[in-house]
Amino acid sequence: MAAGLAFLLVLKKKKLGKTLIISGILLYYFFSITPIGNLLLSPLENKYSFLKIEDMDKADKAVLLLGGKEADVLRGSEVLRISHLRNQDIKIIISGTDPLLPTSEEALAVKQFFASRGLNEENIIIEGKSRTTWENIRNVKEIVGENPFFLVTSAYHMERAIREFEKVMANPISVPTDFKIKTEKYNIIDFFPNAQNFRNSNLAFHEYFGILWYNIKD
Repeated sequence: MAAGLAFLLVLKKKKLGKTLIISGILLYYFFSITPIGNLLLSPLENKYSFLKIEDMDKADKAVLLLGGKEADVLRGSEVLRISHLRNQDIKIIISGTDPLLPTSEEALAVKQFFASRGLNEENIIIEGKSRTTWENIRNVKEIVGENPFFLVTSAYHMERAIREFEKVMANPISVPTDFKIKTEKYNIIDFFPNAQNFRNSNLAFHEYFGILWYNIKD
């Protein structure tokens, strides 16, 4: 749309400018409605199922990949649920930092979240060097070795994380959380532009390009 305005107002190429503006508006609409956001995220979020109760005894460690304040609350709550189901007999590895703000204390905040709910701080390890998923996997592998562990991250991010852990011969047990797709029937509101749907489309493209890039990189 910005390019269209530039061609229309500055370069005086009205036909091209109008075409770009209309195309931009249509693309914005297309990627900001619920059905498209769901369509893009569904293949990522539906690949791994919820953790089953009978799988609780398969590991005694949980790895939580940080994903920003909003996601951290949901991911942390899932780790807490696993811990309680195992009678708190579990070690927790909190991995990652904000690449744009390396001095942030998100990992410490999550650790305090667990401690305030009765978990033993000695069983909580902060891996604070990782800035990307690629680094998450390599640094966590040094801690967990080849032993099975629960991998807790957002459902849309699980496929990329699992792929990378398998490349380094680690044994994650997927625990997807923080689901974004709408499971109820669509209504008329779902066909109006919404910033959350635009964000969901962005998350999906971020993961697809991330998977592609890591396949090329490795």
